[in-house]
Amino acid sequence: MKLLSFNGAALAAALAIGNGAAQAGIAYNTNGWDSGDFPGASGYLPGTWIGAATPVYAGSLNTLWFADLSAGTTETVSSGGAAAAGADPAYELAVGPKGWWNGTPSTPTKGMGHGSDVGLIKLATASDLTITVSADSLTPADATTVIKPGFSLFRGWDSGSAANQLQPYLHDQNNPLGTASLTYLNGAGASGASVSFLFSNLAAGDYTLILGGNGGGGHGRYAVTFAAAEVAAPVPLPGAVWLFGSVLAAGAAVGKRERT
Repeated sequence: MKLLSFNGAALAAALAIGNGAAQAGIAYNTNGWDSGDFPGASGYLPGTWIGAATPVYAGSLNTLWFADLSAGTTETVSSGGAAAAGADPAYELAVGPKGWWNGTPSTPTKGMGHGSDVGLIKLATASDLTITVSADSLTPADATTVIKPGFSLFRGWDSGSAANQLQPYLHDQNNPLGTASLTYLNGAGASGASVSFLFSNLAAGDYTLILGGNGGGGHGRYAVTFAAAEVAAPVPLPGAVWLFGSVLAAGAAVGKRERT
C-alpha cells in the first residue's frame, strides 16, 4: 500500500469535516487491502478512510465504501474513484461470482458472504434513489472476469459486534451475516453485466448495500452509481375544482332529500 498525502484541497476538506460541515461524496476504506486480496469481504475495521467524509460507524460488518448522498445528486463508487481519492493504483473493488446468489435453484436467495462487498449509505434528505451496479469499465473483455451483479438494500447500519462475512447468508432477510439493526428493503440481480433498481421515497437516514455476483459469470470489478432525485410532492387539488366538487355534492344531497 502506498503512503497517502494531503494536498491543500484535501486538507481544507478535512478541516471542514472536523468543523461539522456536510461533505457529500464517496469515501473508501483501504484497511486490509493488498494486491492479492480475494474478491469480496474487504474493508476491515476500524476503517482507514480516504476521499469524502468518514462515516461514524460502530458496527462489526466489514465495509468497503461510504456514499454520502442527498436529493439532486449523482455519485459513483469505482476502483478508479478510489485511485483518484489517493488509494494505491492497483486498489480494486471486486466481488466473487456467487457473492449475492450461489446459483443453486433450491436456495434462490442464498449468497456466499466471502464473495460479497458491503457499502454504507447516508441519505441527507428523502429521495427517490436509483442504484445501478455494473461490471466496471476497466474489467477485461473476458467472460470469466466480468461480474453479473446482484445487490440488496437494507435500512440501517450494523450496530452489533457479532457480524461474520465469511459464511453463507440470505440476501432477502433482515440482519444478514450476523448483523443487527438491518431491515431488508429490496434488491435485484442481473443476467448480464448491469442491473438497476429504483427505491421510491426513501426516508433520510442510514442504509447498507450488500452486493456480489448473481450465480454466474466471473469474479471481477464492479461500479455502483447512485442517482438521488427529490421526492415529488403531492399535487394539491386546485381551489376551484374543490369548490365545484363541493357544490355538486351539496346539490346531490338536496336532490335526495327532495325525493324523499
